[in-house]
Amino acid sequence: MKRFVIATHGNFAAGILDSLELIMGKQENFEAFCAYCDGENDIKERVRRLIESKKSDEDLIVVTDLFRGSVNNEFMGYTEVPGVYVVAGMNLALLLELQVNQDEDTPDMIRGAIQTAQETIVYCNEKNEVQDEEF
Repeated sequence: MKRFVIATHGNFAAGILDSLELIMGKQENFEAFCAYCDGENDIKERVRRLIESKKSDEDLIVVTDLFRGSVNNEFMGYTEVPGVYVVAGMNLALLLELQVNQDEDTPDMIRGAIQTAQETIVYCNEKNEVQDEEF
């Protein structure tokens, strides 16, 4: 069983989860973790409680917005916990790939999703051809 936490500074997590659900429908195993909202400046306790809520048979995949940002750093302290995976550099393509391929082995799923997401970052002014393909 896999559980996904989208963890960001501010309300970005809620917004990108909303976009994911607009495309893929309601996601029961995805949740938003919006840090530093409502005057809360210390996320350490919230992260600890989230990690402790992980079931023993569950993989917890945490996708953060910014590598070495404060949200990512807080979750990085738990990468030695079995079944906890932390990925930084979130975008919608990454979340879509994780959602579509969640039946795969977790490390393989993450590696494949990162590769695909990296390929979707394009400087469009330098592209010579326009394609009618929809994502």
